[in-house]
Amino acid sequence: MFRFLVFLLVVLGLAILFAWVADNPGEVFLKWEWLAAQMGRPGEEVGIPLTLVFVLLVAMIFISILAWGILRSLIGAPTMLSRFFDNRKREKGYKALSQGLIAASSGDASTARKLTKESKKLLGKDPLVALLGTQTAILEDKRDEARENFKTMLEDPSTKMVALRGLFLEAERQGEPEAARYYAQEAVKAEPSLPWAGNAKLRYAASDDDWDAAIQTLVSNRSAGLIDKIAAKRQRAVLLTGKAMAKESENPDYALKLSKEAHKLAKDLVPAATTFARVSTRLGDIKSATKIIEASWKVMPHPELAEAHSAISSGETVQQRLERAKKLSKLTPDSPEGNMALAIGAIDANEWELAREALEPVLTSSPTERAYLLMADIEEGQHGDKGRMRDWLARAVRAPADPAWVAGNYVSEDWLPVSPIDGEIDAFEWKTPVQQLGNESAPVMTLEELKAETSRVVEEASDVEDAVIVTDTKDNEAPTKEALATAASAAVAAASIMKAPPEEETSGIKVEEEDALSELVTEEKEKALKPQNDNNQDIGSEKSTPVKMPNKLASDTINDDSDDTVEFPLKRRPDDPGPHPDKEPPKKGFKLF
Repeated sequence: MFRFLVFLLVVLGLAILFAWVADNPGEVFLKWEWLAAQMGRPGEEVGIPLTLVFVLLVAMIFISILAWGILRSLIGAPTMLSRFFDNRKREKGYKALSQGLIAASSGDASTARKLTKESKKLLGKDPLVALLGTQTAILEDKRDEARENFKTMLEDPSTKMVALRGLFLEAERQGEPEAARYYAQEAVKAEPSLPWAGNAKLRYAASDDDWDAAIQTLVSNRSAGLIDKIAAKRQRAVLLTGKAMAKESENPDYALKLSKEAHKLAKDLVPAATTFARVSTRLGDIKSATKIIEASWKVMPHPELAEAHSAISSGETVQQRLERAKKLSKLTPDSPEGNMALAIGAIDANEWELAREALEPVLTSSPTERAYLLMADIEEGQHGDKGRMRDWLARAVRAPADPAWVAGNYVSEDWLPVSPIDGEIDAFEWKTPVQQLGNESAPVMTLEELKAETSRVVEEASDVEDAVIVTDTKDNEAPTKEALATAASAAVAAASIMKAPPEEETSGIKVEEEDALSELVTEEKEKALKPQNDNNQDIGSEKSTPVKMPNKLASDTINDDSDDTVEFPLKRRPDDPGPHPDKEPPKKGFKLF
């Protein structure tokens, strides 16, 4: 555009000049003997119009420029030809390079190798050619060749950062942390704003428990804009917590300071609060420990916080710990963790009804393995009821897993500031492990499995000789054979019920399977009720009393007028093999199980 304006100005200037000359005519006299002789006027001066002089002058300038251009073109013709062929060769080389990069990205190793050779022949030591050769070597799994290519690329400033990243990734892949750390540090020195280099340096410092270096690297990354303010605060809290945990034994005062700062940065970071509580308790500051635990509990109810809250004072009685649990539960009334913390305190204080009441909303909304285990403790502690305890333990086996500290697919019992798998900071989350998701109930038994289990129980029951039968006979009278046979039948029914899922979870069993099970139990009972004595005489006329069955199915097959209907979860289940919690357990019973 500038050149075009200059051209317009020149043309405009010439036009103005010619117009002025035309308005002011004149002649230019030239004394040139040769020209005068040619014009037949020897010895005279030749007059030329001024306008013609200007035209001839412009023409001479134009002809001179044209002649110089032609002469220069003739002189530089070899160079121009060489440049033309070089440009054409470079164009072919970049075309091959472009196609080679596409082939390498698509996984076509043979085509990429072919185009690498062609582009190298056409372009020589171009940085992109070295990059294509390295990608091709990696694609062909020629790692040594790739590393050599990367080392060659280090010599070129334009490809140095690419080479450092490539060498860093190769070192990590081959399990060489020292080499990977060296390349990351070199990259940070050359270019501090590289995200991968800054994050790698931070990760390695944290993995080595070099908390001071990790915190300093985090500050550098924040200054370089590699991480936002919120994430930087969270990672700083995690690093401070890790440092506090490391200093907890040797320097509790310093650990207290670190954990307090971490808690201020992230109130939902449970390990920071629990670490502060442990150190404060050790130093005798119960009030501060309680305050920090309750502040974190309001943000994130967690079983580790409840445990730390309960263990703040070792000299407290169980009733005092129960009061602490009540206070913690009131802070988050609708939290399952608050209900379970209250249930644990009530169990320790033998407040069984309070424990049941605390667990009721958990069992009816989102029961987990831990909730069922607590119910098993209640049944055993309150009534000594082994049957109901086994029922709750069976439910715990089928129940969804409780949350745990999870980092990817790695599950840890304790929180860690850095993942032991990949060194990521703040990788652990409190959540249900992936392998446990969807595992909400035990698989339903098929009819064939029920038949096989029933046959096995019948065979085992036939070998029982010392089973105690509840009858109306006198204590000094031995049980009859009919009573023993009836008890064996009852064992078959009870075992079938105990093997089956709980009543509210058996909606998937088909009706025909239930009918078949009832017919099978009835058939076994009839077989057991017709034994023969040594003289091949019926003994069915011997007097006996029906056996009280421990579940609804047994009471249907054998006459029993007892009331087995109960309410859940505070009373007995219909299929519960244990005694009623409101009655005294029988002094005698069928003790096959």
